[in-house]
Amino acid sequence: MLELVGPEDRRYSLSRNQFIGRPVEVLPRAVARCADADDVVEALATARRNGWPFAVRGGGHSNACHSSTEGLVLDLSPADSIAVHRRRVTVGAGVRIGRLAARLASTRRLVPGGSCPSVGLVGSALGGGFGSHGRAHGLTCDRLVAAEVVLANGRVVVADADREPDLFWALRGAGGGNFGVVTKATFATVPAVARTHVRLAWPWRDAPELIRRWLGWAPFAEDEVSLELVLLVPDHPDGEAEVFLVGAAPVDALREFLDGVAEPRLVEVEHLSAAEAVLLQATPASAVAHDAVDLPLVHDRPGMCTAKTGFFDRALPDDAVHGLLANLVAGRTPGELREVAFTPWRGAYGRVSPHATAFPHRDATYLVKHTVLVGPVGAARRGREAEDWLARSWAVVHPWGTGGAYANFPDPALGDWMSAYYGGNADRLRAVKVAYDPENFFRFAQSVPPDVLVDVSASSRTRGGRG
Repeated sequence: MLELVGPEDRRYSLSRNQFIGRPVEVLPRAVARCADADDVVEALATARRNGWPFAVRGGGHSNACHSSTEGLVLDLSPADSIAVHRRRVTVGAGVRIGRLAARLASTRRLVPGGSCPSVGLVGSALGGGFGSHGRAHGLTCDRLVAAEVVLANGRVVVADADREPDLFWALRGAGGGNFGVVTKATFATVPAVARTHVRLAWPWRDAPELIRRWLGWAPFAEDEVSLELVLLVPDHPDGEAEVFLVGAAPVDALREFLDGVAEPRLVEVEHLSAAEAVLLQATPASAVAHDAVDLPLVHDRPGMCTAKTGFFDRALPDDAVHGLLANLVAGRTPGELREVAFTPWRGAYGRVSPHATAFPHRDATYLVKHTVLVGPVGAARRGREAEDWLARSWAVVHPWGTGGAYANFPDPALGDWMSAYYGGNADRLRAVKVAYDPENFFRFAQSVPPDVLVDVSASSRTRGGRG
């Protein structure tokens, strides 16, 4: 039977977002704790019957607060089953990346995912899913082979290459709450290998040189090189801003990057076994971080963490680099952490056609993510000012980008967000929406809209029941 809990229930707090993406937290009337597809069917029927708006939550990390609502939140965290079948693994929609890694480590296999252990694996895959294994193995959605989906009419279907192929195409890159609720998913795993993790740090004065060097090297290096350049401004104005190089790379490749650049003030190099490579991540805090899978709420008012992204296919000019760095350290305030991360693309990401899945950003060279984090008290007090800083940071470099943005970091301020997230796949996605959710039952601020003017004949195949 479906668990429906309200604000007076202890489990209500456990189902709230760990971070909010906007200055004001949106709290639901009730939380439906869904362990399987039957629970989701009942929860959707409850929302429809009462005329409540609803939102679907897997990991609960929506930068735009799309995973909460004033009505009913479908919390999928109880759907936490993991079943390993040789080279495939089937997970419930509530399984976090870190928990799956712990389960797979002994098998020395992995599903390429993000670097944050508390993020939901399925939610990550539905928007793409990139991380330190991605240049070698591709996006998380590239490893998705089947998904169980609850549709707007309450029907439960399985989407894969043969069954519901149009829906399956759309789920891989645009599946987050647009067409139905994914309750379970099967992924093909890949073999883990021993590799070297690094964490290097430089003083702020070396940032221009390091950015120029990184832009001309990291995205074009061999697939085994997955090194992010992170510009980090700590949350106390007296703290020193620093530049970090973090990730995985063969030692010879690392030496190639370091040849001719300033000597780092900190060097951490760790050689990992295949099993350790499944579990551990390189971050600005440690080359072998093993963060908590779950982030318990320790404050009634969660902190605010939000981001803006952009894809690029050319290097930034010097004036854009200097403008970015100047904005990062301008007007620093206590309790506000700022970060800009350069992530290399190409590799296996780019060896898939932009139209093979709904994820279109295959030809990019690198991704830039601008992030701001403020504490629980600061979110309501000065969250708008933090958003203003974020917008300025993004605007400095945006003119040199492709116009694309990463859908898993939704940005409420984006104008033509359909084009930014989905590029040339937008029209086909509208057609899939017409075929699977013509009444637009699954809708939120940036959900794929139905467009009856689109020819849906290619997407109107007969759909079966529970598979």
